[in-house]
Amino acid sequence: MAPGIIEYPPADVATQSSKLRSINPSIKKFDPVKHLAYVPPKKIHTLEDLCLPPSPISQVASTDPFPLLSEEALLEHRRELLSDEVLNNCMYSTRAESVQLRGMAPRYAPFIHQFWTSPEVLKIVSDLAGVDLVPVMDFEICHTNLQLGPDGLGGVRNIPIIPPGAPEPEKSSEDQAKPKGPPVAAPSFVVPWHRDSYPFVCVVMLSDARYMKGGETEIQRGDGKTTKVRGPQMGSAVVLQGRHVSHIALPADNMSERITIVASLRPRDPMLLDDASLMNVRNKSRLSEMYYQWTSYRLHLLAERFRLEAEKLDAAYRAAIEKTDEGRPGDCKENVFDVENLERWMEKQMRYMRRTVFEMRPLTADDDIIKNEIEEV
Repeated sequence: MAPGIIEYPPADVATQSSKLRSINPSIKKFDPVKHLAYVPPKKIHTLEDLCLPPSPISQVASTDPFPLLSEEALLEHRRELLSDEVLNNCMYSTRAESVQLRGMAPRYAPFIHQFWTSPEVLKIVSDLAGVDLVPVMDFEICHTNLQLGPDGLGGVRNIPIIPPGAPEPEKSSEDQAKPKGPPVAAPSFVVPWHRDSYPFVCVVMLSDARYMKGGETEIQRGDGKTTKVRGPQMGSAVVLQGRHVSHIALPADNMSERITIVASLRPRDPMLLDDASLMNVRNKSRLSEMYYQWTSYRLHLLAERFRLEAEKLDAAYRAAIEKTDEGRPGDCKENVFDVENLERWMEKQMRYMRRTVFEMRPLTADDDIIKNEIEEV
C-alpha cells in the first residue's frame, strides 16, 4: 500500500462495524510507525499570499491537505469517538445541521489523547505551522463535527466504526436524468463564518471523501475575495491559523456521512501571544471541567511568564553588580529596570488575567453568535 493511502472499506461494512463496536478492545498504545502515514503537503499558504496582515506568532495561514493518519489510527479514532461512553457524555447539539463531540480525552478516548500529545504528531504540526505548538488543553483535543444525515440526531448512534464507502459519481447524462427520489436539502454550512477560539487547528477527515462535492474550507482574503482550501480525503489533514484567519466550513451534499476532528493548539513558548478565547465553545462544553482546565493552563502560563521575567531581572542585576562592585550583592549602583516598561508588561499580564475571567462569564442566548474579537494578550 502506498504511503498515506487508506484502503477503502469492504462491502460488509455494517457487519464488521457491529463486531468492532461490540468488542471491548484493550487500550492501544500509540505507535508512530503504525499510526502515522504522514506525507508533507504540496503547498503551504502564507498570510501574505492571502493579502492578510501578519500574525505575531507565525506567517503560515494554511496548508494544502496532507495524509496523516494510517488506516489503523483512523479506525481507532472512530472506535473511541463513536463509543457509547463518548456519545452519552460528550455529545452536544447546537445547530440543526450537525452535532459536536467534545471533552472526551483522555478519560473516554485514551488513544486519541496519546496520538495528539505525542512528540511525533506535535512536531509534524509545528513544522507545518512554523511555530512550536502544544494542545491548548485536554478538553480541546479532537473536537469532532458530525454533519447530520437524513436520519438526523437519531442516526448518530448508528454510524458504523468502519467508514461507509462514498457514493460513486454519476457516469452518464442518462443516469443523471433518472429519478432518485425526493432530494435531501443540504445545509448552507457546517460551521458559519468565524475565527477559531484558539491560535492553530489541525483538521482531519474521518469519512470516505473520494467523491465529495463541497466540504471545502473557504477563507476570507484580505483583498475582499475568498479562497477555497480543498477538503482533505479520509485520514488526511489541514493545518490552519484559525484564530487569525476568518473561514467557513462548507457542507458536503453527496456524502452518507461527514466526520471531521479538530485538534486545537497554541504556542509552547509562554512569551508568545496567547489570544485564546472560549467564545465559540462555551455553549457546547461541560463547563465544570472545561473551566478548570482553562483556568489551570492560564495560571501555569502566567506563572511561567513571571518566572522568566524575574530571571531576566536577576540576570541584569548580576551583570550590574559584577560591573560596579565585583559581584557583591546588596548595594547595586545602577538601575536595572525601566519602570515604564515594567508597568506596560504588568498591564499586559493584567489584561490576560481579566480576559481569563471574562471568558467564564454566564452563558447568554447569543453565545452561539460567533464573534471575531482578538485582543493582544
